[in-house]
Amino acid sequence: MSALLIRGGRLFDPASDLDAVGDLLIRGDRIAAVGAVERVGEEEVIEAGGLLVLPGLMDIHVHLRQPGQEHKETIATGTRAAAAGGFTAVACEPNTAPPRDTPERVAEVLEIAEREAVVRVLPKCAITVGQQGEEVTDLSALRAAGAVAASDDGFSVGDAEVMREAMLAAKEANIPLTVHVEGPEMVARDIGLAAELDWGVHFSHVSRAEEVELIAKARQKGLRVSGEVTPHHLSLSPEDAAEGDANFKMSPPLRSAKSRGTLGRALGAGVISVIASDHAPHAPAEKAEAYDEAPPGVIGLETTLGVVLTELVHSGLADLGTVVRAMTAEAAAVLGMEAPALREGAGADVVLLDPDREWVVEPERFESKARNCPFAGWKLRGKAVATIVGGRVVMRDGSIIDLGGAA
Repeated sequence: MSALLIRGGRLFDPASDLDAVGDLLIRGDRIAAVGAVERVGEEEVIEAGGLLVLPGLMDIHVHLRQPGQEHKETIATGTRAAAAGGFTAVACEPNTAPPRDTPERVAEVLEIAEREAVVRVLPKCAITVGQQGEEVTDLSALRAAGAVAASDDGFSVGDAEVMREAMLAAKEANIPLTVHVEGPEMVARDIGLAAELDWGVHFSHVSRAEEVELIAKARQKGLRVSGEVTPHHLSLSPEDAAEGDANFKMSPPLRSAKSRGTLGRALGAGVISVIASDHAPHAPAEKAEAYDEAPPGVIGLETTLGVVLTELVHSGLADLGTVVRAMTAEAAAVLGMEAPALREGAGADVVLLDPDREWVVEPERFESKARNCPFAGWKLRGKAVATIVGGRVVMRDGSIIDLGGAA
């Protein structure tokens, strides 16, 4: 059985109240020991002095585009981007071509991931057939096939009765709902349904102060309501966007500096509990079209960690524990999954982070097929230097070094 010793790093797992310099021993796909570990001779050693050793990061809002839109991204290239950015697991949205609305289409993604992914792929399924908002999918069958959540991301379920039926079906299937936010009216409606039906709802890419207020009140009442925020909504306002540059076109759009500040404070207060990239790749030629014609969406897997460290942690707007929880334990909680952790017996999904490494965002060097990045040219502080999935090092110093079979 292979063994890996990560020696002398700052072991940081806020969900387990762990913050100490020490060693981490991995045997096979499990963490074998945490603390002071003596070498016995056969372990590969990574010297981690000056590095943060974190549980594997999860991004629960990613578009991998395959099948049907491979010119934008594939499961292979998207998961390489994830590994480069320090993520060990990604939950992928179902708006592929065709949408992921049958058990066979869920199985197809899992089969491709088994062959080609370098990090864990967690497929979401559609809430409604064809993401048309009219007929609820067979959520029980989709859950049994391996779907981790249901979403019509890119679209809201506009009909309240259809959404009510969907929430009842989700409760019966025990599958989380992660819904596309289209303003405070939809947020209020879905919170009301969650209260009535005693089921949870997670709001994707929250961007408005009014949405934050509704989520805060729901959580104060003890409802199973949560929300996520993206790095671009935390760090950009319309004033930061280059005029006519479709790399700043996204859905929902950038909001005011006041709303941006509200999002940051809500994250710090635990009202918004998750950071997710909403990685939305498009082919360069598509984003080069006239602004009104170009598709919305920006990529983020390779910049999320650097942006939130630079804009939130190093600036003093949020503490490191909040950010790490938002991309580990809180992200896992939304999907009802066991959180990645630094403890004996836990799965060996681990990220090594240099919190002070300075680097410049160069999209042309990304692992992603896409280049639609609003942070091009930014100087960031903080970068993942190794990504370990199931005990295997899949990224080291920016290079993908172990391909396939991580799903």
